[in-house]
Amino acid sequence: MARPHAVVVPYPGSGNINPALQLAKLLHAHGIYITFVNTEHNHRRALAAEGAAAVRGRDGFRFETIPDGLLDADRDAADYDLGLSVATSHRCAAPLRDLVARLNGAAAGSAGGGGGAPPVTCMVLTALMSFALDVARGLGLPTMVLWGGSAASLMAHMRIRELRERGYIPLKVQAT
Repeated sequence: MARPHAVVVPYPGSGNINPALQLAKLLHAHGIYITFVNTEHNHRRALAAEGAAAVRGRDGFRFETIPDGLLDADRDAADYDLGLSVATSHRCAAPLRDLVARLNGAAAGSAGGGGGAPPVTCMVLTALMSFALDVARGLGLPTMVLWGGSAASLMAHMRIRELRERGYIPLKVQAT
């Protein structure tokens, strides 16, 4: 049986990257081949801050990149977080699909013992990267979603529709 291969896709913010990286390291320690997907922007930032060692893989653990879909001019915008969320939701599916295809193509090419990565067998993503669920579903891959926030945050997130329907959000400003 081939070694399991998880593609880990965190939202490009430290509150998501760090927990996903810790989970990836734990999975790797238990024999799972890991491809950790950074955005190109965060990959460049890691290289600049910590050097090549920060993103150098090791046996069975590799780093890959996809674009985050955000224009460089929009990185300093006041609504950066909203812009990043919209950009990843709408522009990252195709690059992720292409990456998985490339990983699987390399695995097929190395079936004769070339030491490459095994075929992708599952995808682990953080909750804000829901487009990856569609990509995985289209490729027939099982998924796991990592929620890195608090339990209260999760409950609020799960009830947003109900809160909106009841008129609690968006919040209304009351004049004093």
